[in-house]
Amino acid sequence: MILMKFGGTSVKDKNAIERVISIVRGRMADKPLVVVSALAKVTRVLCGIAEEAEAQHLKEVDELLDSLRDRHTSLAVELLSGNPEILNTCVSEVNAVLDSLTDFAHGVCQIGELSPRSYARIVSTGEVLSSKIVAAAMNVYGLSCRWLDARKMIVTDCSYMSAVPDLAATEANVKRFVPEAAKGVSVVLTQGFIASSVEGSPSVLGFEGSDYSAAIFGMALDADRIEIWTDVDGIQSADPRKISDTHRIDRVSYDEASEMAYLGARVLHPLTIEPARRRNIPVHVLNSMSPDAPGSVVTHECVAVGPKTVAVKDDIDYLEITSPKIVGVTAMFAGVFNAAETNAVKVVLAAASESNVGVTLESGQPGFEAFVQQLRKRFEVMVYKDKAEISVVGNAVVTAPGLVDKMTAAASGANVYMMSQSPSMLSVSIVVDRSAAVDIAGRIHKVIF
Repeated sequence: MILMKFGGTSVKDKNAIERVISIVRGRMADKPLVVVSALAKVTRVLCGIAEEAEAQHLKEVDELLDSLRDRHTSLAVELLSGNPEILNTCVSEVNAVLDSLTDFAHGVCQIGELSPRSYARIVSTGEVLSSKIVAAAMNVYGLSCRWLDARKMIVTDCSYMSAVPDLAATEANVKRFVPEAAKGVSVVLTQGFIASSVEGSPSVLGFEGSDYSAAIFGMALDADRIEIWTDVDGIQSADPRKISDTHRIDRVSYDEASEMAYLGARVLHPLTIEPARRRNIPVHVLNSMSPDAPGSVVTHECVAVGPKTVAVKDDIDYLEITSPKIVGVTAMFAGVFNAAETNAVKVVLAAASESNVGVTLESGQPGFEAFVQQLRKRFEVMVYKDKAEISVVGNAVVTAPGLVDKMTAAASGANVYMMSQSPSMLSVSIVVDRSAAVDIAGRIHKVIF
């Protein structure tokens, strides 16, 4: 068995879904479990609905809901008109899901309060809608397909918007539900991103969490491979949407792929690798727009030493934390990371001296202000907004001759706030102004590759 996950751009419209069906048809001998995301940009619309509902903007909520209904019902008509019975059933199911969402959003609008559980209930709707349409289309186009609800299988804690799955319970559910659903059909199709909490309410695995869902399903079923279908030709030496003249990387290790994702390379969700690593399942990153292209493979195998990719993470705040007296690296780190843990703030990079710590954090975290206030009880804190990290990632990359000099030269004339290398030897990073990041990253990419 294999896992095939298709992202939002791979199911964005009629042509894209027809390509997906063709790709799946070519994998029938591998007994695929198909995982789909919401249609491209739908999750963003759902976030807008949640936020407008909290603000009690009923008119704006209804306009966004109408746009969702029009898009999904129009897509269903385009794909399913050859079979009126399937079309009518699908449109009825889509409308029922959207009617329920409308009632719920109106309720949030009335009280003007949006809890994480309510937010998750709203944003989890996109995958239900897309999967209903793609499953119906497979049946119309000649692949007998059964729709399976991921919320019955993936069980999480009650974090809701970045829920942590109970892998043991989830594995037991997947092993029970998937084989039963596969009886009498060619394909079983389910959703990425969405799950259910232990209390039974919808939860989500974090934004762009469909890759993680696919890896969890693959681990539970001990799949032969996990295929992540995107809109780029595998893992690239940089984001081709930002930097020109990139090239495809044939093979990377689990460790390299995890580091790339953590530091901003937008090919795989950062948590995707661990479930695959547990069962030594290779992850293939492929392009649904060009299905015959070779893509990239992520495996346990050792790979060549040296730079593989230049990653940019541009949602960063930089903090310079100084003690008025020399207290030592241990005490400095203890103070900073205790405050980070207390306020549930995610630190990305850190560097320290006897009386100074520099850290980067993902922007917009709810606990940020409380984190800074707690730090200022002991330290002097300077906050620098609108920063970005540029990281060169690869196996033992910190040993690459002249790498730091090349990165420094490429950033010449810009403000470099911090330089850090990972203890795993997998990355070297610099922190710069966000406005200069893409230009500097392009220069680093050019000089290295």
